[in-house]
Amino acid sequence: AFVVSFLALPLSAHADVSLPKIFGSNMVLQQNQPIHVWGWAEPGEEVSVELGGTSATAKADDKGNWRNELPARKANGDSLTLIVKGDNEIKLDNVLMGEVWLGSGQSNMEWTVKAAKDPAKETAAAKHPLIRIFKVERAKSTQPAKDVVGQWQVCSPTTIPNFSATAYYFARKLQQELDVPVGIIASSWGGTRIEPWTPSNGT
Repeated sequence: AFVVSFLALPLSAHADVSLPKIFGSNMVLQQNQPIHVWGWAEPGEEVSVELGGTSATAKADDKGNWRNELPARKANGDSLTLIVKGDNEIKLDNVLMGEVWLGSGQSNMEWTVKAAKDPAKETAAAKHPLIRIFKVERAKSTQPAKDVVGQWQVCSPTTIPNFSATAYYFARKLQQELDVPVGIIASSWGGTRIEPWTPSNGT
């Protein structure tokens, strides 16, 4: 499982409720753990989050950051809708509960399915609606990123060719063995040095 946190985005005089891109339609949320949903809004704005009959409300702080916590849920394959409401409304569809994992590293993790062994066979067989993939696009930053570029997609012969082969094969094995939805996030960059992947203090 994984935990991701982001810093606040700059806000204009009036800001709609917004979410980091790690939240999106077709995503998987971690089962059996409290569900944390966060984002940005107008300072002082009340933001509600609803998922499968449970809801929570929080108020954005003076910098526009808000965070809500929903109770843990078990994986059962049911498709859910996540609704976030402030002055505006965001609706994310086809959300599943399951296992969420991060595949990170350099060239071995970035190596794509279309470049791996038997790419045509592997691509044609990649019909796994309970596997959801998220590829983090490359971006340079000297500070922790406020957000990422990417989107959740259902694993299919159309979406899998440019995705990490290592991450996909891991997700496929995990989904088959556990029989629950699996969300896999690939964040890798071949040829990079190890230092940018670790905190500056080395811990």
